[in-house]
Amino acid sequence: MAMCSKGDEKERALKASIEAIEKIEAELKRKTQFFGRESIGYLDLALGWISYWLPVWEEVGSMKIVDQIQFPNTTTWMNNFLKHPVIKDKLPPRDKMIVYFEKRSKEIACLIAAARKG
Repeated sequence: MAMCSKGDEKERALKASIEAIEKIEAELKRKTQFFGRESIGYLDLALGWISYWLPVWEEVGSMKIVDQIQFPNTTTWMNNFLKHPVIKDKLPPRDKMIVYFEKRSKEIACLIAAARKG
């Protein structure tokens, strides 16, 4: 929602997103490279989208959610995940992701505006 909304609504969505990342950060403090310790596990795969999609959403939405200083463990995990041989060559091109989410952001913003009008 933070990527698609504006004003107070965007601020609330950003706050909720940052609170969610704070929980991930706290969990990663007790880990090494991945949630599964030294190797990628189920939880890494379930949350792996954060590593690739979230930076794209931040760019499209002109916002910052995962700050390297505030979330060092999450940032390290994201980098480890993206560099893993099982993952790194399987990701879609970033430029195409930007175009796709710019379009989706506009569509969702229109839906939000229509819902407000009733």
